[in-house]
Formats: sequence, structure tokens, C-alpha cells
Amino acid sequence: MTTSRSLRRAIRPLLAATLLAGVLAGCAGAPVDGAAPTAAASAPASSSPPSSSPAARETPEQSFRTWLAASREPEVELACSYLSDELVERMLAELAAGGIPLGGCAEMIATTAELYAALGESADAEVETISEAADRAELFVTYGSADCGTVVLVPEGGRWILTEHSQEVC
Repeated sequence: MTTSRSLRRAIRPLLAATLLAGVLAGCAGAPVDGAAPTAAASAPASSSPPSSSPAARETPEQSFRTWLAASREPEVELACSYLSDELVERMLAELAAGGIPLGGCAEMIATTAELYAALGESADAEVETISEAADRAELFVTYGSADCGTVVLVPEGGRWILTEHSQEVC
């Protein structure tokens, strides 16, 4: 019989990807510089795009928590719209290298949401802002499963999207 711990270990590349593709960069790591990527998918047609006015702008933590909740529901279009194209490509490549080839962001989000549900993993996370500037933010995230790392975000249309510079470290 497979235990939750051994199952988590077996699907760790997949879990790490959704935990934010490498949702995480170094428990004590320095910020990583990089160009602002584009979004992997647009927001669902039923939602209006966020306003770019400063008063309506999401904070980096709000954007991260929106992505995390959407990735666990799953609300695949919404979750994918919070990921850069480069991050999606990296996550899919890491999963394929681990023997889990998936057809795109939507399939990845749906598959990982099922795995998290099967493992009883919640969307609970402690989030600390490491740095925030107009063009880049970095968060330190610790999940209930004890996985942790940094999430690097860039602004896009009144919200922040997660980038490929995010890394898992613990």
C-alpha cells in the first residue's frame, strides 16, 4: 500500500511544479533578475480583466493566493492566466522529464489539482513578502506540506503573474 509520503515523493516533480513551478527559489536565496514574461493564457471570458489603476491593483500576495486557490479548485483558465509562458514551459518540461507528459497548462492544473485532492493537501500557505518594486516582487512561501521556496512575480494588467524564476528549495 502506498503511503501519502511515498506517493508525494513519487509525484514530487508534479507537486513541485504546481506548488509553483518551482514555486520557490531559495529559502535564503537572493532575488533572481529576469525579464518580464507574458501570461500563459488569458483570463476566462466570463471575468473582466483587472483594472490597471493603482487603486484596483492586486498585491503580489493577493495574486499568488488567487493563483493558488484557482490551481486547487481547479479553475484552470484562471490558474493558467497567472503563470508566465516560460513558467508553464518549464513546469511541463520538468514533468515530462519525470515521466509525466502533459498536453498543456490546463491539463497540468487539472491533473495536479486531482493529485493534491487525493493527498488531502490544502491550499494553506504562509506567505512573506521578501521584496516588492513596481516591476518585480518576490515572496517566500511555506505550504502546509512543509515545501517552501520563493515565488517571483511581475506585474501584468492590474495583477501579478508568477514567473519561471520561482524555485522550490525545502
